Amino acid sequence: MASRAFLKSLEKGQILRAQVEEVTSPTEVLCNFQGELLLIFNHTGSKFKKDDPISLQVLSINPLRFQVFSTSSPKFQRVV
Repeated sequence: MASRAFLKSLEKGQILRAQVEEVTSPTEVLCNFQGELLLIFNHTGSKFKKDDPISLQVLSINPLRFQVFSTSSPKFQRVV
């Protein structure tokens, strides 16, 4: 799982690129942030599959929350 150093390095508004490592359920996706693994809860209804690239923007640090970031659409989809 993600190291403490990685988690402490996150900043609100930061955009991170990851790769889907595993889809554990329709609402949970294990993402690989260059070797740092985080289980992300997917509330978007979007379907992800292994090896899909994903960009996430940090919404908050405590609790840690992300949203899917898409450069092709100004509308974000919520991911917690």
